[in-house]
Amino acid sequence: MKNSSRRSFLKKSAIAMAGAGLYSSMPHDLYGSSTPAGRINVGVIGVNWFGTVNMQYLLRADPGVHCTAMCDVDQVRLREQTAVLEKEFPSRAGNIKLYHDFRRFLDDKDIDAVIIATPDHWHAIMFAEACLAGKAIYIEKPTGYSVAECRKMVELQRKYQTVVTTGLWHISLDYFLEAFDILRTGILGDVFKVHCWISGTTDPVIYDPASQPVPETLDYKMWLGPAPYRPYNSNRLHRQWRNYWDYGGGQQTDWVHYLDSGFDGLLALGHKRAYPKSVYSTGYRHPETMTETPRVQTSVFQFDDYHVVWEQQVAGLYNRGDGVAWIGSNGTLICNRTGWEIIPQNDRGGKPLIEARRRSGPYGDQHKHMINWMDCIRNNNPNTNGTIEKGCYATELACIANISHRTGGKSLEYMPDEMKFKNNREADSYIMPEYHHNWELKT
Repeated sequence: MKNSSRRSFLKKSAIAMAGAGLYSSMPHDLYGSSTPAGRINVGVIGVNWFGTVNMQYLLRADPGVHCTAMCDVDQVRLREQTAVLEKEFPSRAGNIKLYHDFRRFLDDKDIDAVIIATPDHWHAIMFAEACLAGKAIYIEKPTGYSVAECRKMVELQRKYQTVVTTGLWHISLDYFLEAFDILRTGILGDVFKVHCWISGTTDPVIYDPASQPVPETLDYKMWLGPAPYRPYNSNRLHRQWRNYWDYGGGQQTDWVHYLDSGFDGLLALGHKRAYPKSVYSTGYRHPETMTETPRVQTSVFQFDDYHVVWEQQVAGLYNRGDGVAWIGSNGTLICNRTGWEIIPQNDRGGKPLIEARRRSGPYGDQHKHMINWMDCIRNNNPNTNGTIEKGCYATELACIANISHRTGGKSLEYMPDEMKFKNNREADSYIMPEYHHNWELKT
């Protein structure tokens, strides 16, 4: 308690001195670091694509951010991505320490905050270790790999009051915030359905499945971590890992963005976060494909007063490749990263019940989401825009839908208090993954 009070006092003092232009002489105590006040040292675990991209967003959004460490099991990718940041931000990313073991990375006392952008099967383990190490956390979507992991992650954040935000950044995007304001007006009437979707291709992924020599620059054992051993094949790694059940949940969990936004809209309508009465999911994958997760999938989440549908398919809906639609008795509100639109429902005489409206513009970015995370770190405020409770709620439901698909497309009734399914032991077996190679989720 004394340490918490001391941190609170120092943060308030730092904020006051910032206004007086006295940052340079003020000690910094955000997360036990000795860096100058106002400065936040951020490190990245998992630098391929999202890790580096998120760090770039953060460095562009906040001049007080410095990238001081990066960690990856692929030494080639690690050096390449470090060079990208050093070239673009030489004054704030010019002296990056490199790690290949995330545990040594988290031992670094100079790191205040960490971006976790690894394959999904690593998320919960690294999140737990980062909480125990006292780091603020940006956890990529989906927050966890399984239902039980999501539950544990929420418990850990509550216990340690870690400042966490998730990679579900729509909540910080103006288009979605405006859509939620429209929903609050009630003009859609009785909203009885939420439709979330992405489009894509069913073209099969075909490659030689034979085992390959492990590159000397890759720590494959660490890449696998808690996942079961499989002979190395490069086609299962990099961006393809999402398509294998060992490491991810396919498009259903990878694009949990729109489920998350769909439920944010339901909150704006006055509903509370609750578990559905039943979940049903069916899918399709090309018979020749080498990947495991479905390319076309439909999931239905049934609640008392409405239902939510997730679809991934070949063609887009509402003339959009992706988005979320709140469907009401007076009309439909559609929103995605390029804008929103109200499509009126006509009465029996052909007259629109509400006014057609739309707003469109450039593709939304993550800067405001990152700024919110940094503001919360500086103020020791765990109530970020993208709390772990919020992210884990949508992720849990996506995981439950995948369980329905994997158990033959059966309708499942999930009992959250018992963290099991009603009369379905096969489905229960997917609640918590079996960890391999002596890895465990520390709590």
